[in-house]
Amino acid sequence: MKLGRTIDEFEIGMQAEFYHTFSQKETELMADLIGDHNPFHYEGEFISKTRFKKPIVHGLLVGGMISHFGGDLFPGPCCLAETISFKFLKPVYFGDTIRAVATITKVDKDLKRLAFSMICYNNEGDEVCEGHATCIPYQIEVDG
Repeated sequence: MKLGRTIDEFEIGMQAEFYHTFSQKETELMADLIGDHNPFHYEGEFISKTRFKKPIVHGLLVGGMISHFGGDLFPGPCCLAETISFKFLKPVYFGDTIRAVATITKVDKDLKRLAFSMICYNNEGDEVCEGHATCIPYQIEVDG
């Protein structure tokens, strides 16, 4: 059985998308995993006095949606991340459902590398995060 895809299976302009609703629990787990307990992510007097007024989701959780494309959806299993960058445009709040759309922007058959962009939209259709990644797709024969 073959797992993964070869560079020849991709074309510029190919797209994929998925949705995710972020919870307070996910942000708390992320805070514990990475040690970032910034008060921007918690209820309290601090956040109520900021321009956000209520806790916001960890940016790494939102930007990290790009990893789901590369590793699971598109390009998919057996794709190894080489570079990832993202920019936060608007806050994401607990309970927001984010639509992430990825588009292949470059296929380098000589170096066997893909580049793709990601744009994340909130419930109102506003862009909240944009990202870019390069990855190396592999196809491997496995038993099974």
